[in-house]
Amino acid sequence: MKTIASICLFVLTVLGMSLGVVAGTVALASLITETAARAATTSADRLATHLRVSPPRLQLRDDLAGLFNTEGATR
Repeated sequence: MKTIASICLFVLTVLGMSLGVVAGTVALASLITETAARAATTSADRLATHLRVSPPRLQLRDDLAGLFNTEGATR
C-alpha cells in the first residue's frame, strides 16, 4: 500500500512540475509578444512623427477591446 501511495505522490509531483513549466513557458511567450507589439507600435508612431503624418488610428484595437470587455455583461 505504501508503494502505491509513493508512486501516486511521485506521479502527481512530476505532473505538477510539468504543468508549472508549461505555464511558465506560456507566460514568457506572452511577455515576449507584448514587448514586440509595444516596440512595433512605438516604431510606427516615431516613423509617423518623423514623416510628419498623423499616427495610425488604432480603431481595430479599440473595437476588439470593446468586444472582449465583459464588465456588466449578463450570461
